[in-house]
Amino acid sequence: MRIESPFLRSLLPFVVTSSFLLLTACATTDAPKSSGADDAHAKKNSTPDVVAELNPDQKEKPEALDPANDPNLPKMEMDATMLERLLAVNFASYAGDWPQASVNSIEAARSSQDYRVARLATMLALRNNDYELAAEGAELWSSLVSDDIDATNMRILSLVGSGQTEEAIAAIEKSQGDVSIDDHIKQVATLLVRQRNVETGFDVANHLVEANPESAQVMLSAAYVAESFERYEAAEVWVANALELRPDWDLAAQMQASLYGAQSKTEERADFIAQFVEANPSSVAMRINHAAELAREKQYQEAYDLMLAVLEDAPDNVSGLQYAGALAEQLKQPKQAAKLYQRALKVEPQNDDLRWSLARIAVRDKDYVKAEKLFSEIQNEDLAFQAQIQVANMRYETQGVDIAVNTLWTLEPTTNDQWIEVVQTRHYLLMRAHQYEEALGYINEAIVYVPDDLDLLYSRALVAAELKNVEIAEQDLRFIIKQNPKHANALNALGYTLADQTDRFEEARELIEQALELRPEDAHILDSMGWVSYRLNELDTAIEYLQKAYEASPEVEIAAHLGEVLWESGDTTAANDVWLKSFNEDSTNPVLLETLKRYGIDFSSSTAQSSS
Repeated sequence: MRIESPFLRSLLPFVVTSSFLLLTACATTDAPKSSGADDAHAKKNSTPDVVAELNPDQKEKPEALDPANDPNLPKMEMDATMLERLLAVNFASYAGDWPQASVNSIEAARSSQDYRVARLATMLALRNNDYELAAEGAELWSSLVSDDIDATNMRILSLVGSGQTEEAIAAIEKSQGDVSIDDHIKQVATLLVRQRNVETGFDVANHLVEANPESAQVMLSAAYVAESFERYEAAEVWVANALELRPDWDLAAQMQASLYGAQSKTEERADFIAQFVEANPSSVAMRINHAAELAREKQYQEAYDLMLAVLEDAPDNVSGLQYAGALAEQLKQPKQAAKLYQRALKVEPQNDDLRWSLARIAVRDKDYVKAEKLFSEIQNEDLAFQAQIQVANMRYETQGVDIAVNTLWTLEPTTNDQWIEVVQTRHYLLMRAHQYEEALGYINEAIVYVPDDLDLLYSRALVAAELKNVEIAEQDLRFIIKQNPKHANALNALGYTLADQTDRFEEARELIEQALELRPEDAHILDSMGWVSYRLNELDTAIEYLQKAYEASPEVEIAAHLGEVLWESGDTTAANDVWLKSFNEDSTNPVLLETLKRYGIDFSSSTAQSSS
């Protein structure tokens, strides 16, 4: 299993700008100072909380010396052959020809005996997944700078990746030095999961377990490696050994729960967590896990009460505050949720997820000024982009569609997915403003660039359905379903369109049934099933589905459908009640207004009036 490392990804900008650095790497003592870019160090993978504690703290390395004073650099003149090799590395890197760049750089490293060129050769080989070449580069790098921890680590990673088990074990043992095995194993574990040779990585982990049978930390780190390689049986044995050595160890218990979850062993996971909490009632982390299990069973109040008890013991636990806030929201207590999120934000002011949660509550309360302020404070790049999408949606509510669309124009998508999201959001806003023709034209322009994008085709199908263009809607939705037969939204949209705008009711019901099987609690699919049942004159069945949909999500369009079926069944009072309540919430909804017009209903006053 491959886990791509940010360490390797960070190489790319270095490679692209490496020409000057490489030219100075082999220079004499008259060389100018380095720009510093070639001294960037590796960063670890971001990992879940359970794994984060397995990783050691990194000690900061001193800043790189001026090349003129660096004792590790060779004293040599640049010749034509060396210059040619270095330029070849640079050109190959620009072209994305990593195999050639790797070969050229290792040749340059052999000739120059410069640790920086050896380092580059190692990283280029790793980028190309050529572990044997990377091992050679790392060996040279290590020999030229004997105390460079990055060189040592990359050598271990390369030896494992190239299947040199005995050499890798020897390198691991040598690199331990005076550090305890409990501390050393954390770093080793992160290296093992960063390479692609599962067999050797697992064999090394197994050797470390056999060599250190009394170390709970070794057992847990090895279990982490085994889980990463999906060797769950071994992982469970090793984490069980860790818990036998340290029965109250929260971290090992979390790993065991994670293993059960990875294997979809839901009952075993729930039982294990409950038993661990009973035996260790002071465990904050596992009590939070227990609350999550209760929530999974929809026991939200019990989960919330447990979280409040946890927070009495750990009032500043950010994870606990955040999860308690989410449960408060589930229990429809947004004010209490906001208080919990705010408490967590005081402890961890850099946490943008908390700002997002607070902003979401402000949007729900229609406090758009507060929400926009919170969204604007988000620093995380991906989350900040999403925040501005939300700002555009809010400005639709407060300033209209033109201002909202202009807000989207100010965004600068950096990925294809972000660009598509901007397109979809603008399309959605135009749809909300009932500017269907403009929405269709806009989405057609976007589809020219990505003709097979399912999200954009789905958006076009929806606006085509609004324009009563069943042919385009059906064409796009059937293409989506062909590509993804379990696309519940497409199945539902096609079924509803056929039920609403054609007489192909049985075909429509079959499609909606497929969607409902995939998402049995989805309010919109329940609404569609109610509507096709109504079109088939099955009024009792229609009312049953529509009432269930309305209870799950009391939206205006669902209310319009429910009211119509109630009216046709003879319960005009109930129909009026449902319609009036929805009219008071949104008096401009076109589906509701069209329905009321057909039945001669006028809600210009607080009392429904019927022409019947």
